[in-house]
Amino acid sequence: MLTIYLARHGQTEENLSRIFQGHLPGHLTEEGKRQAIALGKALENIPLDAIVSSDLQRVADTVRLAVGSRDLPWEKNALFREVDWGSWTGMSINSVDRSCFPKDAETPAMLYARAGKCIDYLKQHCEGKSVLVVAHGQINRNIIAQARGIPLGRLKEIPLMKNGTTIQLIINN
Repeated sequence: MLTIYLARHGQTEENLSRIFQGHLPGHLTEEGKRQAIALGKALENIPLDAIVSSDLQRVADTVRLAVGSRDLPWEKNALFREVDWGSWTGMSINSVDRSCFPKDAETPAMLYARAGKCIDYLKQHCEGKSVLVVAHGQINRNIIAQARGIPLGRLKEIPLMKNGTTIQLIINN
């Protein structure tokens, strides 16, 4: 059995500007920093064995603020990055034709498959542990779907996690 505390990074300036962040580093707002600290308080009495997170800056900043002085092994892994928006990266959400998905972007099917690889990775490397996983809205939604056996076609039934929040997932082999 594997216990995952799945969290989303704190609010970023890019979230507020409504741009496609994708693989950009991102910059936490003051509210995002408060959310990260509150996340840490929510986790302070939960015994954790390790942290696995996206390697993007907004997540690393969130983890540092949330975990504080807790001495836990921490792996930053690109597998847990947000969806790759390709040529839309850095653009305003309202500035693109969302009916014409860019050919260089990660498709929903690709992201869903990558989320399955995230679960497989955690099972292989963290079995029997309690792990804090800090990542992003879209990849987290897909990880939740994979963990719960929800198919890609029903993905929208899972609400996007709010910034700085966490949910518990229990994964059995």
